[in-house]
Amino acid sequence: MTTTANGITPSYGLLRAAEAVTNWRALAATGLAGLAILLSVFLSIALTKASFLLGACGGLLTLVVALTGYSAVGILLMRQAQQQPVGITDAFTQAIFTVHRLLGVALMMLLILVVVSIGATLILLCCKIPGVGSLLYAMALPVLTVLIGVIIAGMLYVALPLAAPAVWEGNTVWQTTARLLVIMRQRLAPVIINLVILSLLVFVLAGVVSLVLYSGYMTTAGLSAAVGINPFGSVLQALQGSMMGGGTGYGGYGGGFGEGQSYGGAMAFATGLLLMVGGIIPGLTYINGSCLVYLQTIEGLSFGQAEEEIRARMDDAKRRAKEAKDRANAQMQAAKASVQRADAPASVPPAPPAPPAQRTCFACDAPLAADDVFCGECGKKNG
Repeated sequence: MTTTANGITPSYGLLRAAEAVTNWRALAATGLAGLAILLSVFLSIALTKASFLLGACGGLLTLVVALTGYSAVGILLMRQAQQQPVGITDAFTQAIFTVHRLLGVALMMLLILVVVSIGATLILLCCKIPGVGSLLYAMALPVLTVLIGVIIAGMLYVALPLAAPAVWEGNTVWQTTARLLVIMRQRLAPVIINLVILSLLVFVLAGVVSLVLYSGYMTTAGLSAAVGINPFGSVLQALQGSMMGGGTGYGGYGGGFGEGQSYGGAMAFATGLLLMVGGIIPGLTYINGSCLVYLQTIEGLSFGQAEEEIRARMDDAKRRAKEAKDRANAQMQAAKASVQRADAPASVPPAPPAPPAQRTCFACDAPLAADDVFCGECGKKNG
């Protein structure tokens, strides 16, 4: 994929990230994804009541649905930022076939953290050498602090927010990893500043949306109680009835226990739906803003060398792993052959050939040599 952000200029500021709510395709995809996630959550809860294993499968399904919906919305907004509109169906199709790349990038980042942790642990073990250990520790502590702190900051402010936009751009796992590493090395500070600004914008929008929904929610709940429908009382009634094993209604609060349960379930579903709706504007703003930050950050950067380095290192790691596997197999075969030789019965040496029979004279039985024709004793001819 090309790293040129078509149509993206510095004037396309982060304040325009909120314009994502004007993309009706992204809004529709968000609604579909949110509804699918909500239904998947309720399905997981129902499966958990039947079996813990089924509940775990439902939770995994919920995770897959959430990642797919998140990727579909992100692809729509990325194509909008690139001025390459795409349909909802195509966005979900691309999301289904690229969501595994997000997991691959996450595994790569985890692998980097593990390698860094192992290296830091080995350095700290060297600091336990008697005599010079304290001096080594005095030098290693600040170096490791800065190094690990920069890596963690890179993970939090670069890898996590920008990995998804890199995948939505169409990059593979290796290409995405190379881009993230180059950004962390060359443009870490500008990315952090832009993401802080984006976070403040999302926080302000989330506060405004929360105020609107909370005031409307509490007012509607009060009006519901005024007409004889108390959703909070219905939830408490359902909980008390479930703990007591049943019961009757509380008069004016919507009827009996069964009706109280229905109001409680309706309230739970409606609350979840409102939370989903309330998260649309901040969520779309964050996704669109991360796409804009990514496209502005990669402008002018070259990733070819980094991709080749990562590919070469991975090939070298695979080669070393294969050599280690071959050595281990050879050692196992040698050990197996040694055991088989030890268990085999001792071989018996072949018997020496029997000496030839002694010739004797047929007349006087005197011994004869092998080449004698006449007997030396009686003179008779033999043979």
